[in-house]
Order: sequence, then C-alpha cells, then structure tokens
Amino acid sequence: MSSYEFLFDGDAVTSSLEKDGGGFRVKVGSSEFEFRSVGDNLFSTSINGARRQIAVVKHKGVYYIDIDSALLEVQEASEDTFGGGASDLVGEKDKVFAPMPGKIVKIMVKVGDKVVEKQPLVIVEAMKMENQVNSRAKGRVKAVHFSPGDQVDTERAIIELELAEQG
Repeated sequence: MSSYEFLFDGDAVTSSLEKDGGGFRVKVGSSEFEFRSVGDNLFSTSINGARRQIAVVKHKGVYYIDIDSALLEVQEASEDTFGGGASDLVGEKDKVFAPMPGKIVKIMVKVGDKVVEKQPLVIVEAMKMENQVNSRAKGRVKAVHFSPGDQVDTERAIIELELAEQG
C-alpha cells in the first residue's frame, strides 16, 4: 500500500492506494473507492451509486484523470513544483494549451472575440473523452492556431489572448 498527502483547497488530505487484483482500492480521507481496469488507461468505479468511467494518462510526470469530462491534473508535490502547476507553460495566461494530446473537436471563439475568465474556448478529445478547455484570464482572442479535426499536443498554444488590463 502506498500513502500520499496532498493539499485540496488549502487543507491537507491523506490518501492511500492499494493494488487489488485487476484494479485498485483507493482511500481519500474517510471515503473508499474500488477501481477496475476495463482497458488501456480506462477504469470503472461506482461513485454515490452511479457507475463512472475514468480515463488516466501520464504525460511529462503529470497524471491527467478524466471523470465524466471533469479533468483533474495530479502531480506529486515537490519543493520545485508545489504551487507551480503541472507544466512549465502554466504561467502563460495569454495562451491556451490542450490538457493532454488529442484532437480538436470544436473551437468556440474566433479572432477578435472578447473572453472572460473560465469561459469555454475549445473542446479537445483525448482517450475517447471530450475535455473542455477554459480561458484562464479576461481578454480578447489574438490568434487561433488550429482548426477542428487537427491533432494537438501540450506544447503549442491552440489560442492566444491579448490580456485585458487589470484594474
């Protein structure tokens, strides 16, 4: 069994992970979950009585976990990365990157559009799951570098923004 501690909304949370036959038993705080493998990087579990499919992929030391189109990024905290995010590019609020390699399904803005923080901008399909990517800042769309159907990675910005003045 492996034990981990991480911060969630500023509170320390203890978790454990134990291999259990064809799956895993995970305990987070006082909640316990069983995950069963149903294919490459795909797992099945029951949360509050509802069956859920979970996709997991690791890229550059970060685990991307997709639960019903809600994307989580998980990385062990270290002195170097704690609070810095999963990518060297995380500080670039004027650029929008795919959360993981995939295919663009839909782009919801065009050059010149005004956007607000948390506004949906693009949908990227990865591992048969659609991931909505939202703006991390308020501004105007300066450039759109891809089109629906294009393959994207996590290195090139899909959209660039001209950030609004803070004030």
